[in-house]
Amino acid sequence: MLHFIKYNLIGILNTLITLLVVGVFHQCLDFPILPVNFLGYVAGGVNSYVLNRVWNFKSKNAYLAEIMRFAGVFILSYGINVVVLLFFQQLFKETWYLASPIGSWLKPGYAAHIIANVVYVIISFMLYKKVVFRINN
Repeated sequence: MLHFIKYNLIGILNTLITLLVVGVFHQCLDFPILPVNFLGYVAGGVNSYVLNRVWNFKSKNAYLAEIMRFAGVFILSYGINVVVLLFFQQLFKETWYLASPIGSWLKPGYAAHIIANVVYVIISFMLYKKVVFRINN
């Protein structure tokens, strides 16, 4: 149970890092959502790898093999994230006027990012646990 709690604490920190990067660069500075989304996920991903390897899983697996698995899971999870992001960004662009209470302060791209982030968290959690940080020690 402690292992699961640590994983989720790291995940919360990763999510906050990602949301902060996207929030600052897209929401505040008006940078385009796709490059900012990638930058946010890379920042969260680096944090995720280091904390999961050192603190949570205490992995002693070979670095190169583990990093390659991590990169593969990251790319797959991120690819799915982008598809979800683009879908909801387009949907929200066409219907954002219906969200008038939120629409006045939250950009459609940032709202789409939040939904895509939830999808990313679920997929990456399952794959990191089963594929990347499996215990081979």
